[in-house]
Amino acid sequence: MEKIIVNLSKLRQKGVWNFEPYSQSITGAMAQLEKSPFPVVKLGSLGTTQRGYFINGIKDIGEIPLISARNISTEGINLNHLRYLTPEEHKKLEKTQVYKGDVLVSLIMRPGIAAVYESDEPANIDTHLAILHLTDKIDPAYLVFYLNSDVGQALIHSLATGSIQPMLTITALNNLPVMLPSLDEQKQIVAEAQRLTQEAGKLSKASEDCRAEAQKLFGKIFHGTVKE
Repeated sequence: MEKIIVNLSKLRQKGVWNFEPYSQSITGAMAQLEKSPFPVVKLGSLGTTQRGYFINGIKDIGEIPLISARNISTEGINLNHLRYLTPEEHKKLEKTQVYKGDVLVSLIMRPGIAAVYESDEPANIDTHLAILHLTDKIDPAYLVFYLNSDVGQALIHSLATGSIQPMLTITALNNLPVMLPSLDEQKQIVAEAQRLTQEAGKLSKASEDCRAEAQKLFGKIFHGTVKE
């Protein structure tokens, strides 16, 4: 298994964004990497990484969505508040064209938060995102789960720079250590994660329903209509 060694004192010297609150979580993440039963590789070895271009003067009269960091969350890609490119503009930005199965990673706001692009429709990205065209060694959904996990986010925060606005560079993203199980194991991990997420959603819905019933009860109490 490839060993990943990180000097925490050097991380502090880099002036990473708000490092101290993440010290304990980063130490824990590094410990998990050291104990990983799976190979640990650099993200850059799993495909090609391309940052979006700074695009100025968009007339916003096109039909090709231009995805930004605000469209990326742990729940996926939302298509709210988009700008649009014309087909001609999209064609010129060939290196940042998005295809189904690509992974989009936020470089600012919430650095490292990722989502899989699951649409067959063409799209492009702006300078606040990176696009990952992956090899067949890694499942896109698994990589997104890893990047959005506590371990992935702790490692990403250790590499994010900027005293006011945290930012992740392409170099740092490519150097990010990734635990790499077999493809079958990756798919099993994703399936279990999705199951647990669905269960959590059901519990959250049940909690909201109970809270709504409690609010109705309080209303009855105020109006003196509750039966003993």
